[in-house]
Amino acid sequence: MRVLFASLFLTAPSFAAVPAALTTFLDKHCTECHDSDVKKAGLDLTEAKWQLDDRAIFDLWVNVHDRMQKGEMPPAKKPRPDKAELGKALLSLNEPLHAASAALQQKQGRTLARRLNRIEYENTLHDLLGMDIPLAALLPEDTPMHGFDTVAEGLRFSQLQIEKYLEAADEALNAAADLRVKPQLSKARYSYREEKNILKNLQLPDDPPTDPKKKYSRQRQMFRMLPDSLVMFTDADYLLGLDQFKMHRSGTYRIRISASGYQSNGETVTLRLYANNYQIGKRYLGAWDMPADKAREVEVVAPINRGEHLMVLPFKIGYDAEGKRLNDADTTKDFKGRGLAVQWVEIEGPLEANHWPAASLTQLFPGVPVQEIPGKQAKNPWDAERLIGYELKPADPAADAKRVVESFAARAFRRPLEAGEAERYAQLSLDALKGGADFLAAVKIGLRGVLTSPQFLLFDEAPGAKLSDHALASRLSYFLWSTMPDEELMRLAAEKKLHDPKVLHAQVQRMIADKRSTGLVKNFTGQWLDLRSIDSTSPDPSLYPEFDEMLKMAMVGETESFFREMLQNDLPVTNFIQSDFLTLNNRISQHYGIGQDVAKDEQFVRVSLPAGSVRGGVLTQASILKVTANGTTSSPVLRGAWVMKRLLGEPPPPPPPGISGVEPDTRGASTIRELLAKHRDSETCAGCHAKIDPPGFALESFDVIGGFRDRYRNKEKGDHAAGVKFENRGIWQYKLSLPVDPTGQFADGTAFKDIHEFKKHLMEHPEALHRCLTEKLLTYGTGAAPTYADRQAIAGIMKKNAKLGLRSLVTDIVLSDTFQTK
Repeated sequence: MRVLFASLFLTAPSFAAVPAALTTFLDKHCTECHDSDVKKAGLDLTEAKWQLDDRAIFDLWVNVHDRMQKGEMPPAKKPRPDKAELGKALLSLNEPLHAASAALQQKQGRTLARRLNRIEYENTLHDLLGMDIPLAALLPEDTPMHGFDTVAEGLRFSQLQIEKYLEAADEALNAAADLRVKPQLSKARYSYREEKNILKNLQLPDDPPTDPKKKYSRQRQMFRMLPDSLVMFTDADYLLGLDQFKMHRSGTYRIRISASGYQSNGETVTLRLYANNYQIGKRYLGAWDMPADKAREVEVVAPINRGEHLMVLPFKIGYDAEGKRLNDADTTKDFKGRGLAVQWVEIEGPLEANHWPAASLTQLFPGVPVQEIPGKQAKNPWDAERLIGYELKPADPAADAKRVVESFAARAFRRPLEAGEAERYAQLSLDALKGGADFLAAVKIGLRGVLTSPQFLLFDEAPGAKLSDHALASRLSYFLWSTMPDEELMRLAAEKKLHDPKVLHAQVQRMIADKRSTGLVKNFTGQWLDLRSIDSTSPDPSLYPEFDEMLKMAMVGETESFFREMLQNDLPVTNFIQSDFLTLNNRISQHYGIGQDVAKDEQFVRVSLPAGSVRGGVLTQASILKVTANGTTSSPVLRGAWVMKRLLGEPPPPPPPGISGVEPDTRGASTIRELLAKHRDSETCAGCHAKIDPPGFALESFDVIGGFRDRYRNKEKGDHAAGVKFENRGIWQYKLSLPVDPTGQFADGTAFKDIHEFKKHLMEHPEALHRCLTEKLLTYGTGAAPTYADRQAIAGIMKKNAKLGLRSLVTDIVLSDTFQTK
């Protein structure tokens, strides 16, 4: 029967083109389980076709190749194939798969035509127009594919998107073509000691009521007047608006503040600055740690819109050293708790008044004279927001309109124009002029057409061919900066020098050193490490009272600054697994229990870790531990799946139909490990969980906000924790329940007892991380996930970069043929 089956299998028409070495191997090792009778995991290899131009069939054979290569198939319980036999079978699979993938890429390119995502769109318009206005929120959210919103598969067009592009273009052009009267530059210093709300509050009775039946005012005294400052013991935003500053004109303002901690026992006190619109809400502008009893001056330059007022909000104030809160039974004159002493707030702006008309106007209309309209003066400051005081005076409206539109198109398309390419957009403006529109309105119509054109919205890349110099300049710029190429890149592209490896290498170094590389830091790490999900869960305040807004911001800031440190200093990529340093600020270092001396304020600095520290790498950073947990409990499954997908490049398959997830016991009666043990008894679940669970078990020593623990926190069962004091939250008593067990074993049987041994094992096998990071960067930078044909190139990059750092890896990716080909 076995001989008959083999004969039928080898002569079946569906296998006519299957390499002989492969059919022999499959018959010997695979078809016993994967035939039409058993069909294990739904796979019948006896009926599998060999039509590699069919995507589903191609993917099936890639899966067969990869399972064989990893030693997962045949299963461990079955006889292992001879090494030479396996190698021959893999080679017979690899060569046709590579050839089929390469042929498809040559035909249509590895990257589909892709458009700018909304972040890139906003950044590009800022550079094109020389102005800063929020636009991304006007556009629909982009659909991430393969983990990134730069991938062409997810960047489709819809009717809604076209409408929103038109809306965003109008918003940007109207802001850039600013012909209003020149704003009046003002610079003034304000004191909270003169705020009406403050003075009113200070007039409230400072003593508690003598009649116990009489309720004390909700607006109790929350301030203390000092000769040179006002001490704030509250963060109530309805009291802390700086109403003396009247916003008459939207624009960019320089804000300087002098403040210090007060009664803070030598610790810093955080000052937060917001722009507040009562209808829309608060907008964060910055935060600084103010030293105790010593004034510090800080500065921020930010856009402020009409309708907003400034607001200084202290943080972690209103409690004394014993955790006692300033309440109705206290008097401010006797209160010993911490506060923020604000000496003054200085506001200068709008800074655009220093160069008026605005740079955006001259950048948009180069060579067109701008003339002030005589007698145009605002009767009051409020009129200046909308009063037109300038006009464009073209010598030849038609000729200037055509020139302006074509010049703008050349910059917007990020390459030289083809003959007559911009005429259609210029014609829109000329038709409007003939119809009676004024010069400004007519030109805007043409510019609007440019900003909604395929040449602007799409990357100009030819299928299957090496990128042109201008296309390479764009791909490089959007990879490292998330915006359009600058003048130097465009010049090198025009001189056809950008494909020169030495020139390209030098440009990568220049661009990484440039502050615009923040685009790569924020947008790549935000998606690769899932930092954009930091707000997806809200930790239970009764279990995690130490979590607050400033800690959340410090979490993300730490991981971004860690990536930046590695990129700028070309540190080995294995630092993502384990490092002997972190980049910390005061808030996150306190959270880790590392101490204040290493990071004294809000700035992130490189800090060496002591020997034996549980920290180091990204796995044990609070941001990662938060985004891989919910607000109450941690799950080894979620964390394990995250590690497999984000760091090891092996995303686990979804659970089989009908298999429910494991719900943690929030009462504290059983651990997640105990619940998982029952779940893993199922053969259906055991195979995947053997890979998923180990990273999650190793990370069980960290709670949902990244704190180290040896017991779980709980509300119902367990021992009362000793009174734990948290700044600005008083004394909290949660319960400590069952102990944490961070032990486990890898799928290969290697055991580990804690996070140290887990990371040590990963450090001994860094290839998975190296390959994963290379693939992620390549996906993000080219707009397409790596294909089978890219595997050789990726292997070459890894081999070349085996002992080099992150910046070298980024450079080698850019220098590769894969990056430089559509």
